[in-house]
Amino acid sequence: MLGRECRIALSTGELAVQYWGDEGKPALICLHGWLDNMASFYPLAEILSEHYHVVLVDLPGHGLSDPLADGAHYYIWQNIETLLELINHLNLTAVNIVGHSMGGVVASLFAGTFADRVRSLVLLDSLGPMTSSAQQTPEQLAKAILDSQKVSSGLRVYPQIQDALLARKKSSPTMSEQALLPIVERNLISNKNGVSWRTDMRLRHTSKVRLTEEQVLAFLSAISARVLVIIAEQGIVPKFWLQARLAVVKNHQLVSLPGHHHFHAEPDNAAEIAKVITDFYQEKSNNENS
Repeated sequence: MLGRECRIALSTGELAVQYWGDEGKPALICLHGWLDNMASFYPLAEILSEHYHVVLVDLPGHGLSDPLADGAHYYIWQNIETLLELINHLNLTAVNIVGHSMGGVVASLFAGTFADRVRSLVLLDSLGPMTSSAQQTPEQLAKAILDSQKVSSGLRVYPQIQDALLARKKSSPTMSEQALLPIVERNLISNKNGVSWRTDMRLRHTSKVRLTEEQVLAFLSAISARVLVIIAEQGIVPKFWLQARLAVVKNHQLVSLPGHHHFHAEPDNAAEIAKVITDFYQEKSNNENS
């Protein structure tokens, strides 16, 4: 059974949100990865909603949320603005955030930018964004502009949902169809010839500017919240990030669990991940009450 869904009007368009669990319980805002949507959190939300008020979000251009306006760009910091606006709309002073992949990047940069608005941070196979050196910036910008000005071939149409599922599985071969199907279904729109991706095509454009490693470390070092990093053993976080980046995070816990990059979306993994998260918050509660 899914949570209660609504649409929240923000300055960049309407955001699709689902609420799971009792509103009187501590809130957890969950942010999905790139080209995914809130459905990747369904297995976790079902378990975590027993103890928390889980807020699932489709980030702009993903799932059922509106795309950004014509001419706008999906810079990572745009999501930080959107998250702040959402938190203010929900009348939350400080929040607990769970982020997977890109959602974890947004969460960690937000926690460094608005440290007083974040109580705790859970990063699922995520530890900050990809970076470029300052010397690579001109080349990065040129590549991105040329990429964005290519003539689009238009949306691909799939006769049936199963065809779209198989196409997405090519880019996520380690995911089970059980885990992938809800994400795929939420990212599709029906038309007279079948189904097409509703995900904004601009999300696939190369980033015009990337932060440098020095800038990322500055954001991470500014985080005052407790941080739980759960790394997938077959995930995508480079090992050299773990030592260098976690070294500047003041109060963190690192856990490694079996699974691939989307391990949290697999029903078979959800219980173990949920237990690690619940234990983390229980420890936090015990420390505050001691």
